[in-house]
Amino acid sequence: MYTEALKFAQHEEKMIQTAIRALTLNIYNICDDNVYQFITTPPASIYFSDLVSSLRKQCLQLDALVNSSEDKCTHQRNKDIFLKTDKIVDDLFYFKDMLSVGESRLSRVVTQNLLSLLILPLLLPLLKLGENKGSYHISAVTSLYIVSRLLQVVGGKHLINGVAGLLLYHYMALCEREAIATNGDTAGSTGDASPLLHSLNDINIKVSGHEAEGEKEININYLLQHLNVQTSSNSHFDGSPRDDNVCIERFGIFAYLFSDNHSISLASLFLLLTLAENKDLEHFPASLLGMSQSQGLMNNCESAFLKVDGSILVRLMPQILKTLLKVLACQPPVSPPMQWHTGWFLRKVLQCQGNKLTDDNIHLFNTSYEQSRECLQKELDGCWFDHIPDTIGNEWGSCKKALELQFHVKDPLFTLELEICQQAIDGNFNSCFAWERMVDAVKVFILHLQLKALIFMGCLLEKPSLESPSDSDLGKTYSRDISSPSFGSEVSLGSGIPCRIAFSYAGVRDIYLVAVARGISGKLILAEKHPFRSQRGVVIAIAPLAGLSGTHIFKSCRFGVVTY
Repeated sequence: MYTEALKFAQHEEKMIQTAIRALTLNIYNICDDNVYQFITTPPASIYFSDLVSSLRKQCLQLDALVNSSEDKCTHQRNKDIFLKTDKIVDDLFYFKDMLSVGESRLSRVVTQNLLSLLILPLLLPLLKLGENKGSYHISAVTSLYIVSRLLQVVGGKHLINGVAGLLLYHYMALCEREAIATNGDTAGSTGDASPLLHSLNDINIKVSGHEAEGEKEININYLLQHLNVQTSSNSHFDGSPRDDNVCIERFGIFAYLFSDNHSISLASLFLLLTLAENKDLEHFPASLLGMSQSQGLMNNCESAFLKVDGSILVRLMPQILKTLLKVLACQPPVSPPMQWHTGWFLRKVLQCQGNKLTDDNIHLFNTSYEQSRECLQKELDGCWFDHIPDTIGNEWGSCKKALELQFHVKDPLFTLELEICQQAIDGNFNSCFAWERMVDAVKVFILHLQLKALIFMGCLLEKPSLESPSDSDLGKTYSRDISSPSFGSEVSLGSGIPCRIAFSYAGVRDIYLVAVARGISGKLILAEKHPFRSQRGVVIAIAPLAGLSGTHIFKSCRFGVVTY
């Protein structure tokens, strides 16, 4: 039954695929040595390599979507990317279910296929191996997303430490060389990278070669030897790994951490944080990244970073902090989603730094804050100015929730969305665009208010601190309370503008346009003159005073030409 079911494993119909996976998981949960012997040896074990190959194909298709040169609207591209990532994540959860069975032989074959067919080939470009032979020609941001999402969903000690070992291999090699220079041997050295990578030994990485060659295999030992040669021969790696003159940010994934491409920079930081905060990470790489699980849990701190002498992230924290602040302060400003995600990273870094900023960093933040304030101030002259208070109230909670989002539930999909949503404003001044621009200005300003509170007060604000207009300011322009008019009620026509409006079903009628306001909020009223009271009118329509077109202002009636 198992063999026959696998024939339909790649069926396009989702329901059939789900049924096959449910059947296979039921079989994997049978505690029988003969069953495990059968499913983990050829030809039945080919199913696992086929699964990973199918997943790899989907990852390449995802990268093609992200880097597509077709003239697609951002909404459609985001939709396509979401659908593709949804399929990828669904496959990842299937692998997680396999590992959750807890059978060592099954876990081994699944892990080795994921490492050799997907993870390690994706990591090759990130290791900066010269010509990048064996790369699947997939962009850095997509590789970073896939590896981060895989570690989030699938996890597992072997996968976590295998990825950490490769990404940190340069730095661990430096630690090992320092130990040799100090002690004369590697016995008992915490800098020895070999134990960390023992699960990767003798794994053959299947990579793409030239079209004529097809796929070929590279042994992991050859790759590590190549890394050792590169580390030993590169002048950037001279000296101690704890010396300030060692330019960590020039090699491996740390080169992407300070990339001019904001999406790649945030994606690489997310991957490093994924490793640093994973409970399955072994002590040595955890200490290198500057993180201690037990210390973080004891302090009940959201970010479990601990300042360890020589740890990479702690050493680079000032540069990381400055990079994030530069993203917020750059001109032209980046999109509001990019700024919110940057704010999320900034909050984690500030927690690690104890909310301390240097004078230069404070200047950068103040520059960014002033830019956000000026953008919002410009919207006070826009057609949607009276909706700013309500928008602040609506977006305040969303911003606070986004900043406080727990790391394990944050989807790195935002890195792909940011890669394609860098749109310039092209002078489109219609009402819909003006509304979006106002909302974006409010979002960015709220973010800066929260970050300012975090920097100077050490916590986020629960509610907006903007003060309401005082009672003495109310009614200076219009004495009428805007909350009083309603359909069918009477209003004074003293400040109204008489006009004639042609209605589709009622012909031409004498109507008064009455604008009423309180503070910065207002309404536009259409009132028909009362038959018995010359200075009073009956309300027939009400709309917000905010630059709406005629077809959207008055939903209760249809009209044509207005004459005064």
